[in-house]
Amino acid sequence: MADEYWRNGQPRPSRHGPDCPECALALASIGVLEQEIAPPPRLREAVLSKAGRVRPPARPEVVEAAVPYAAQLALMDELLAELSEDEWSAPVVKHGTVRGMVEHLAANDRPVAALMGVPEGPWPRLWRGQATTLLERFSRNAGPLLEVEVDLAGRAPARGPLRAAMVQRAFETWTHADDIRTALARPLTAPDPEHVRRIAGFGIPKLPGARQGPPRDVAVMISLLGPGGGTWTVSLSEVPGRRVPLALTLRADAVGFCRLMAGRVPPDDFPYEAEGRASLAHEVVWAASRLGCD
Repeated sequence: MADEYWRNGQPRPSRHGPDCPECALALASIGVLEQEIAPPPRLREAVLSKAGRVRPPARPEVVEAAVPYAAQLALMDELLAELSEDEWSAPVVKHGTVRGMVEHLAANDRPVAALMGVPEGPWPRLWRGQATTLLERFSRNAGPLLEVEVDLAGRAPARGPLRAAMVQRAFETWTHADDIRTALARPLTAPDPEHVRRIAGFGIPKLPGARQGPPRDVAVMISLLGPGGGTWTVSLSEVPGRRVPLALTLRADAVGFCRLMAGRVPPDDFPYEAEGRASLAHEVVWAASRLGCD
């Protein structure tokens, strides 16, 4: 791990070659500046074939669980590498500064990292080292562990299968990357639509536990629109398996609903359409806003 940003908040060194005057001069003198050299024929196929024999590909269900987290880890890594020393100290809404929030993220990654056998070190400044090792070990070894329960991040103690915990790690990494972008007045991002759908599918079944108020023997339908959208029906009954009538259909933007679940949209300002009991819609939106990892 040669990257320095997680040690002292400094960005990575500039890319050598055209961006380095001395290297550019040296490369130009031998006539290879920005010159692409074609690989030998069938080299790629030979390398991939050898790699496959040495290390078999991960099981499809492991890849499916790993990809959303891998995508958000890469985007966060790229974002942090661009930060100046002053930007690491920029205030954020939660966790004080950008540095403090990255330390919080590393702490919340820790239960999953521990399950994957990542040794505890001088965290949390080494967020990238922990996260990268977590992903590598998950990709190699997680097949038999996908349904093993692990502590989930959040306000209330909760546990869930490793498969779900990886979705939560992707969810929180995206949320905090957007917190940094907000603090630095940069445009927000949205995950791949399929990853948005998995994030929504992770959070929506937890709505009954996040509600505050008397039990209700009814069901609600959440219909999310736009990229990553889908439809989920959730029973609010405290009796498992009880057939209950549908009392509410709530429609909202999929990415917006995920930001609501992260606690990044005030519930009173969240736009949605509802058919059914207005009071129940209010309860559901407020419950969704309590599902974040802070």
